[in-house]
Amino acid sequence: MQKKYKHRQSQEITKEVYLYFVRYFKTYGYCPSYKEIAEEVGISEATAKRHTAELIDRGLLDTDHPGNPRAIRVTGYKFVKERERE
Repeated sequence: MQKKYKHRQSQEITKEVYLYFVRYFKTYGYCPSYKEIAEEVGISEATAKRHTAELIDRGLLDTDHPGNPRAIRVTGYKFVKERERE
């Protein structure tokens, strides 16, 4: 029973990390640092890195530069500068 709870809790954290990436990306046009993720979700930076890697493995996030959180992209989102939209 204990393992199921930990697994469910891990899935919830992964979901929170993903949703934070999406919100942050929509606001700033790039992704947050591991420190910002950790502070927002209430986890350690190492845990933020682990969940981010899981999201990349699942294909929800993508990167050309592993290890650099600012180089991560949210799959399915495209950054468009304000002037390009006008």
